[in-house]
Amino acid sequence: MTGPKPIAELPVTLCRNLKVFFCDIDDTITAGGLLTAQSFGALWQLHDTGIEVVPVTGRPAGWCDHIARMWPVAAVIGENGAFTYSYDRDRRKMRRVSLIPEQERKEGREKLERVRERVLREVPASRIAADQQFRLTDLAIDFCEDVVPPLSREEIDRICAIIEEEGATYKISSIHINCWYGSFDKVSGVSRFLADRGRVLSSKAVQDSIAFIGDSPNDEPMFAAVRHSMAVANISTFLDRLSHLPAYITEKRSAEGFSEAVQIILKRRGG
Repeated sequence: MTGPKPIAELPVTLCRNLKVFFCDIDDTITAGGLLTAQSFGALWQLHDTGIEVVPVTGRPAGWCDHIARMWPVAAVIGENGAFTYSYDRDRRKMRRVSLIPEQERKEGREKLERVRERVLREVPASRIAADQQFRLTDLAIDFCEDVVPPLSREEIDRICAIIEEEGATYKISSIHINCWYGSFDKVSGVSRFLADRGRVLSSKAVQDSIAFIGDSPNDEPMFAAVRHSMAVANISTFLDRLSHLPAYITEKRSAEGFSEAVQIILKRRGG
């Protein structure tokens, strides 16, 4: 399998035609758990250039409400595609669109309690993510955000096996293992966002006007679905676990890699 191309090979035509830039958050636009001044500035640069930014994240509904209100973004797709929040600043109204109905969410949360119990019992070093109380749809198991030392690869694999045994879906981010019941992922969340605007993800016109940047296995569906997909350099940790690789990779890691990609886009857009 051919590896990602250097970000320096990003096509000029994409940079000039780019309308929506989808991005992961943790360890993509953040570094060391912080949103850096450099990456937040890059978000504003994209906004001011007329490129809509849409974070696509495993983070919870509570965080997404804040991000949709407070960041220069067009919308936020949260909990790995479970919903989209977008804030109308003129009307001061939040629009919340869920991919699954409330009854299905309720049933899923009940089944996730068994997953929680088994994981904590069978992998004693594991912890439930600190942001769990702000989640609507999924269960987030922390393996390195607030866990010291981080869980081993063997412990992570055991957690994933438990989730599979319980019939749930899971994705591994750079900090959490997110699991849920329901037929959604980051791609279905993005597809719904575009469909609400009368656009189809698979169409050539849309593919020529969007891009995505991420950093970990939970971004793999987006690497497969978006022609102009990118990853920051820290994706190298996970490349041997991916069947679908990003098309391009930055030289720098995390927030610096995100800013690197943005500066290339903006320079070529104006060239």
